[in-house]
Amino acid sequence: MSNGNVQVLDRALSIIETLATAESGMGLSDIAERTELPKSTVHRILRTYCERHYVERNSDSGLYMLGYKYVELASIYLNALNLKTEAAPVMHELAMYFNATSYLGVFENNEVMYLECIEKIHHLRTYRQIGKREQLYCTALGKVLLSGFSKPQFEAVAKSLRFERLTPNTIITIADLEDEVEHARKYGYAVDRYEHTVAHSCFAVPIHDFTNNIIAAISVAAPRLLESHSIAHLKEKMSAAAAQISQRMGYITPSSS
Repeated sequence: MSNGNVQVLDRALSIIETLATAESGMGLSDIAERTELPKSTVHRILRTYCERHYVERNSDSGLYMLGYKYVELASIYLNALNLKTEAAPVMHELAMYFNATSYLGVFENNEVMYLECIEKIHHLRTYRQIGKREQLYCTALGKVLLSGFSKPQFEAVAKSLRFERLTPNTIITIADLEDEVEHARKYGYAVDRYEHTVAHSCFAVPIHDFTNNIIAAISVAAPRLLESHSIAHLKEKMSAAAAQISQRMGYITPSSS
């Protein structure tokens, strides 16, 4: 990034930080005075902010204030932070129980993004994995996340994927992926049978929010995981763990009556 771009970004951030201190909004002249920037520069930056809804201008008073876009971003951040907080102790238990690595993932820009990772060794957080992205089609997490999509949503995402055979077991067609996603939707879990790497297999289940939407997924991965544990046992243990997290996120388990 050039020095000029850095300067523009610095000025834009100073305007936002100034507006954040004003409960009832600020006028253009006040913002320019507080930030020690030319009014023309402040006006140009504010116009862009308003177009993107990061700032709103009251048409009657002419005062500027933070817009709803910041509320959206803050909500996304807080939800993710809360999700990690609620999931971490459950993930520790899974890592210990299965002698595996436990992952928490969300759908982000047609990929799986890891929000949390607990290694089986000493059950430590693996920061090198947090924030890492993986493909949807070759991971159990990805298949589970896709199972929460409607058919049109799935088709739109699937068409954007670039299938690559990473191992002899990797899915490389939309039709095969759709079968896997439909299985995850019907039975509530998905598996990665050495499709992403030959080093380990993986088992994943969904996490729901209070609206019953799938907002994330958790998984366990280990060498010979699927050979060491039956699908029924994995599903029972993993589904119970996911239910704990989902309930903490506001999900209400449907009545059995």
